[in-house]
Amino acid sequence: MSLTAPKIRNTFINLKPDDRWSFKLADRKQMYAYTHGYHRYPAKFIPQIVRQLIKNYAPNGDEIIFDPFGGCGTTLVEAKLLGRKSVGLDINPIAKLITQVKVTPINPKLVEKYKVDFLNNYENLSKKIEHHQRISYWFDEKTIKELDDIYFNIKKIKNYEIRKFFLCAFSHNLKNCSRWLMKSIKPTIDKVKEIPVPKNSFLRHLNMMVKKNSEFYSALNENKSLDVQALMYRRDSTRSFPLEDNSIDLIITSPPYVTSYEYADLHQLSLLWFGDDPGHFKKWHKYSNEFNNFRKQFVGTSYKGVKKNLFDSTIAENIILDLEKEEKRLAMDVTNYFSDMKKIFSEMYRVLKEGKKACIIIGDTSLRGVEILNAETAVEQMSNIGFRKVKFIKREVSNKMITPWRDQNTGKFTGLDNPAKKRVYEFEYIIIMEK
Repeated sequence: MSLTAPKIRNTFINLKPDDRWSFKLADRKQMYAYTHGYHRYPAKFIPQIVRQLIKNYAPNGDEIIFDPFGGCGTTLVEAKLLGRKSVGLDINPIAKLITQVKVTPINPKLVEKYKVDFLNNYENLSKKIEHHQRISYWFDEKTIKELDDIYFNIKKIKNYEIRKFFLCAFSHNLKNCSRWLMKSIKPTIDKVKEIPVPKNSFLRHLNMMVKKNSEFYSALNENKSLDVQALMYRRDSTRSFPLEDNSIDLIITSPPYVTSYEYADLHQLSLLWFGDDPGHFKKWHKYSNEFNNFRKQFVGTSYKGVKKNLFDSTIAENIILDLEKEEKRLAMDVTNYFSDMKKIFSEMYRVLKEGKKACIIIGDTSLRGVEILNAETAVEQMSNIGFRKVKFIKREVSNKMITPWRDQNTGKFTGLDNPAKKRVYEFEYIIIMEK
């Protein structure tokens, strides 16, 4: 029997925070253990949540774990560490690159050899890329030249996995060496930022990755999990998943929030830089030259055209009616967001095995003063599709790696210096449903 909107509302109003799921004692070292710190990424969910969910709902060890919003690969890394096969999807090519590097253990001796070779054979090259004009907005000419040198020296590496490993470090280093305000996840210029020497900054991060790879390799070797499958695909999750019916044992995912197309902006440095080299990144050039079109592909944007009455949720309908009174464009975005999420939940139901669990980690937010009840809407949509309630958990967000502030007027990410700021990520929910 489907859960009714009033019953769902009442359940969430009375839900108390569960301290066991807040992981307040988890420090930075634990958050960035193994390969989790390879690359900055917005809205990461903490690995401790994933690990506990896998232990609770995939206890046998032979299960296949799936994350339709793979992001930077937290689910896949934790699944591999626990010896479970995994599959992830994400529309963002940067997410695919990061995840593939994070789930690929490389023999530490081999990594060390290539690092030494890289330093011994490093050249200041005359080669350069014809960069997108936005690169000059974010970097001064001297820094661009030094970054080009690092990039072309990386390209000389013949080993594919090692080269991607170095490119991941390079991608992470771009923000460090740009004019981008480091404490902001918004594209914001820092007029007084001291730009580090690119090569030194790159090598510091590379050395950290080399150390973490060694720890990851040792842990997997000890668990006999070095060759456990962890596959990441670049896919639009609002379309059919490239998976068979009834093929997945456990889904763990953290969907994007409303206005998720903002996330595309946060990766623009890497998208633009790699896209400027179509000879090497053959499929990336369009993301560089058609960046605005790429943003339009993300979940829930009004660019996709209005999809009214496709979200199958009374809770969503009331939210949209309230938003229409404030701003019709935002109401269109949210309409499309909930319609896209309905498609995704339907696909999740299709690929999940009977009796298996889907775990959704999601929080609520607000736009133009209207509460966007993402968690409750997700429960109603999933229930109407056929999922059964297992458990709802409310957890305090003490370590989530995303700014907790949004502008209460625009609903966009903001910082502490904004007088219109409002904290919107104090709590989030873990929704556990069963097919």
